[in-house]
Amino acid sequence: MKRFYLTPLFLALGLGLVFLLPERGKMAETSLSKKQINFEAASPPLSWGEWTGRKTIPSKQEKDILAKDTTFIKGDFACDDLPTIEDAKGQIFRNPINLSIVISGHDINNSIHRPERCLGAQGHNSLASLPDSLTTPEGRAVKVQRITTHFPIPPAKEGDIPFTIGFISYYFFVGHRHVTNSHWERILIDMKDRLLLGTDQQWSFVMVSMPYNLGSTTEETQQKQQAVDKKIRQFLAELTDRIVQWDEIEQP
Repeated sequence: MKRFYLTPLFLALGLGLVFLLPERGKMAETSLSKKQINFEAASPPLSWGEWTGRKTIPSKQEKDILAKDTTFIKGDFACDDLPTIEDAKGQIFRNPINLSIVISGHDINNSIHRPERCLGAQGHNSLASLPDSLTTPEGRAVKVQRITTHFPIPPAKEGDIPFTIGFISYYFFVGHRHVTNSHWERILIDMKDRLLLGTDQQWSFVMVSMPYNLGSTTEETQQKQQAVDKKIRQFLAELTDRIVQWDEIEQP
């Protein structure tokens, strides 16, 4: 009989804890450098070392799926020795590295998304996502997520075979005191901060990506992928040292 009364009592106590959580905490800002990134103009740093960039504008479709207080920053970056890529017509050119930085507002659930969720909807397939790491020129170890996909470009004529290229992407999240490649770790940090500190941690999502040609053999494809991988990792490592305020990040 006692068990009958204890069950609803514990249930009521558990549900009551929900009301102890703050509805909206004080915002703890992301540890990205406002000296390097122009938040108001939505512009990344555009030149350093061998890299030259230009600001690009997110499409209406990209912005419409995000909360209104989200900051979306994009840019394309190139250097003299980027690997070349060949299009469906056989034209050879150097495709830039694409950078996306998404800075959340209070509505983080509609600001920050894992790219694994939306790449498929954009037409990417053969997605493989694995944890990885890189070391910046300043010696910082950064956990990143590495994604490879295939993207079939629709042919000009209906019925023709699509021209398929590969993509390599890397991403990570930057919070107020943390850098992580894990979506679930980010959620746990948010829960802890709201419960113990009464704060909302502002998160930023940093992603770089670049295409490459698929080869006629597995070995040829791997060689092309490795050349792109080398440059994109170099770019991301140098960029990370510039935009992350490491003195504000908790060391593991």
